[in-house]
Amino acid sequence: MSSAQSTVGRDSELALIGAFLERAGGGLTALLIEGEVGIGKSWLWRESVRAAEERGYRVLACQPTESEAGVGFAGLIDLLSSWVDDDPTDLPEPQRRALDAALMRRSTEAPVGQGAVAVALFSVLRLLARAAPTIVAIDDPHWLDVPTRQALGFALRRLEAEPIAVIITRRKDWRADALLEHVPVTRLAVSPLSLGATYQLVHARLGVTLARPALVRVHETSRGNPFFSLELARTWIDRGGVADVGHLPVPERLGDLLPRRLEDLPERTRRVLLLTAAMAGPSVGQLQEAMGRPVEHDVARAETAGVIDSSDGTVRFTHPLMAATVYDAATAAQRRMVHRELADVVQDPEERARHLSLSSLEPDEALAAALDDASARVARRGATDVAATFAERALEFTPLGEHDATFRRAMAAGVYALAAGDRSRARALFERAVADAPPGPGRAGALRWLAELSTPLGHGLALCDRALLDAGTDAAVASRIHRTKGAIAYFLGDVPAAEHHAGLGVELAERSGDDQALGMAIAELAHWTFCGGGGVRRDLFERAVALDGSAGASSPRSHLAKVVMDNDGHDEAREFLTLLLDETMETGDLYAASTHLFHLAELDVWAAEWLGAIRHARESLQLRQHLDQSGAPLYAEAMARACLGDVDEARSLAEAGLVEARRAEDVVFCMQNLHVLGFVELSLGNHEAARALLGEATDLMRPRWNREFGDCHMVPDEIEALVALGELARAEDLVGWMDEVARATQRAWTVATGARSRALVQAARNDLDGADASLERALTAHERLPMPLELGRTLLIRGIVQRRMKRRAVARETLGRALALFEGCGATLWAGRARSEIARLGVRSTAQVDLTPVERRIAALVAQGCTNGEIGAALSLSRKTVEANLSRSYRKLGVRSRAELVARMSVPRESTSTPGATRA
Repeated sequence: MSSAQSTVGRDSELALIGAFLERAGGGLTALLIEGEVGIGKSWLWRESVRAAEERGYRVLACQPTESEAGVGFAGLIDLLSSWVDDDPTDLPEPQRRALDAALMRRSTEAPVGQGAVAVALFSVLRLLARAAPTIVAIDDPHWLDVPTRQALGFALRRLEAEPIAVIITRRKDWRADALLEHVPVTRLAVSPLSLGATYQLVHARLGVTLARPALVRVHETSRGNPFFSLELARTWIDRGGVADVGHLPVPERLGDLLPRRLEDLPERTRRVLLLTAAMAGPSVGQLQEAMGRPVEHDVARAETAGVIDSSDGTVRFTHPLMAATVYDAATAAQRRMVHRELADVVQDPEERARHLSLSSLEPDEALAAALDDASARVARRGATDVAATFAERALEFTPLGEHDATFRRAMAAGVYALAAGDRSRARALFERAVADAPPGPGRAGALRWLAELSTPLGHGLALCDRALLDAGTDAAVASRIHRTKGAIAYFLGDVPAAEHHAGLGVELAERSGDDQALGMAIAELAHWTFCGGGGVRRDLFERAVALDGSAGASSPRSHLAKVVMDNDGHDEAREFLTLLLDETMETGDLYAASTHLFHLAELDVWAAEWLGAIRHARESLQLRQHLDQSGAPLYAEAMARACLGDVDEARSLAEAGLVEARRAEDVVFCMQNLHVLGFVELSLGNHEAARALLGEATDLMRPRWNREFGDCHMVPDEIEALVALGELARAEDLVGWMDEVARATQRAWTVATGARSRALVQAARNDLDGADASLERALTAHERLPMPLELGRTLLIRGIVQRRMKRRAVARETLGRALALFEGCGATLWAGRARSEIARLGVRSTAQVDLTPVERRIAALVAQGCTNGEIGAALSLSRKTVEANLSRSYRKLGVRSRAELVARMSVPRESTSTPGATRA
């Protein structure tokens, strides 16, 4: 239909589209065209694409269909079809290789990760947008294949500044599209046509003039829906054009109109339409080959009936409902026959496999073998979700009694499902493999996979024991099982057991001759040795990295970075992790990248860069969003928010993490989430609650993980709560333990916090001189420890001790230094405690009238007219935290309203300084 004929009643929608395109180009933005079926979304989408091209945008467009939803990267191929002839030359080689495989531009035997394609798409979109403003236009994204959807979602989350606009359509009964989750959206709700517009539409499209009674009946029945208005009018015409409203044929349901129109077409034409519905955008030539006879007459007849359109060389239905109606109208046997015929004529192996998978209900080894081949092919292209589907269908078609084939296909499908992030699906497939496998190394491998996926973790140990019995003398399989058992033991809190099994893993890997497996086994042994108090074994790590220099989540370099980090080598660890992150993002190993981001978030927490920690934690969570493993990033964000004083959000995150950790029997994350909750209570001065939470965490750690604290920092916090409650016996016992570990490891953190803890006990027993000496030793250790919050807490305690020693001037200076550190990093609750201690000296500190950096940022946003909700979103703070900071700012500045605050902030003030406010 012509543009002039179609603009009937759509002036307001077209105006909104024009306005959107005029202002797009300054950064990532989106237009969401939404409405009910048949309302005209697709036409408005096409008009948007046309208008964008007229304005000079580069347009990447695709219109996925239901038949294409199971084709790996079908949507991506459509989107980037124009880019194929305009290939940027500066795409990194790993990304170019991944994209070439996904787009089927060249075959590859080396497997490509789905994440690598996502990273490559991100790079391509950024390159194209920098050359020209770009539109990504998708009609019916509901039918996008999963690999394309995941890759596009990854890219859009990172394209904030580039001049890219996204235009998509959405039916009202579909959920808000996740592609736009982090994109500013302009919504275009497509409204029904008026009575007059319906009249013009029918006249323009069908060349008839409805009498008013018939027109009113059409409009009321269709509720102004243009698609159904035309269908009703066609029905009226087909029944002889009786104008009497009483004779206008109106079905009980509007959906009944489409089958009626198809019934009027000849059988051979309906056969062509069924083939079209079963194929992914066929050409007339492909339909002719499938039918084995000329089809031009049937295509023309269907076009005249308004069912299909072949004007661009591809035969497509005029509306998705048409395709669904044609396909659903056929019997199950007819559909299977069509897919069997298509499997014999299509050239692409993956499309042939899809048709084969839909062509039979009976076991068929030849069909299963073809699906095997297709799953391997699509996996090499990075579409692991589709590969898992093909592999599962191959499993379904495997004849009964073929146990070897059943086992092999169940294992392949499980590995693909796991690569796609579907852990529950993978677990079920590995269980199927175990059930069909005889005893031996093969079943041992399946049991090991199940052990890695087991919940609770204790069940994984039992599975490993079963696997070891099956592994027999196969050193490679047994080595991997021992390594898995060691990792599970670590998360269960049994470090000696982790060391033991890692050592066995090394011995067996040396016998197997697999250098990469040996490198990973040695790195794990070095890691668990550190956790057991054996220090940083650089010799082991150097050997491991020489054998395997990869950047994966479990690679030797990753283990080394974590150990260096836990041994207080923060700067070295940050360099390691940043490099590993860059490498894994370039190659598309998104799970590894998320692991490196999590460790960077931990480093940020310790360095008091808490907003950075939140950003890193959220990015880590985004990268693993298709996995059911969110605990680690959420824990890091929870601790950052606890340090910032955002207690409600910290509690919420940590409580959720604790529930999940208890369900999994994950002792490490139980300890860490208990630590967050206990630290929140300690920061608030709720010592009884803090002692209970922190004591539980310590009791989980101490029995078998007692020679190195690593990243488990809860013990000094528990000691502080115990001293506040007067429970000195347990406090002294824990201090003795910390002293013992500090002497053995000489770690700065253990020495500093252990000496501070001893000072607390000494001060509680009125040994103030001893406490002061212990605090002096702590401060010396702090010089090697880039952890401002820990330093501030040590200074706070020393200031209190000095006040009790009647050294008021020195105490004032020490407490001032503590306050400056707390305010400098935004530790609001601890800053409040420091101010209270300064107030007890009876001397007003000039720091009291200065705003903290967080308070200044909030005040500046208030001056810009931001609401509390907008301020919280900008600074990653809860609304309650924003309100609390504003209240403190009001008190400090002597104002009572936002208006007075803005006025006060606009008046230049002389700078003030706090004694000892320089960063220690």
